[in-house]
Amino acid sequence: MIQDNSRILVPFDSTELSVKALDRACEVAMNTNSELILLYVVDTTCLCPIGIREHIRDMNEFEAAKNRYVDELKNAAEQMIQEKWKEINQKGVKVSSIVKMGDPADEILDFARNEMVNAIIMGSSGSLKRLHERKGIGSISRWISEIANCPVILMR
Repeated sequence: MIQDNSRILVPFDSTELSVKALDRACEVAMNTNSELILLYVVDTTCLCPIGIREHIRDMNEFEAAKNRYVDELKNAAEQMIQEKWKEINQKGVKVSSIVKMGDPADEILDFARNEMVNAIIMGSSGSLKRLHERKGIGSISRWISEIANCPVILMR
């Protein structure tokens, strides 16, 4: 399924299943001499639901606080991804990393399409899994598996 010298995208958010997916992706990359691309997406879609905007007293202050919050999340994500990059690089796997901002599903799909990714290996659900103890596929994972223009491997 994954050929030699492929570009494998690994959406990573440090959840249990994304760690599992990254471990599997490392194995695949080592066996196929492939490149891993770690991608973290700072989800900016739910910072202010539309119906609440009209009730915010000082929109300028809100926007400034939101920007500080997003910047802090981005900086933390970059640190986390950099630590994983070092760990993978030490194994001799070719790896690159990137942090994007926006809707996670859209950013993952756009990146895969624009960067000519050959496969995506990701967790079958994200951080809500622990809250609900569910075993199904998360909405982002499902959307990506249905829409992506390359093979998608979901780790459980």
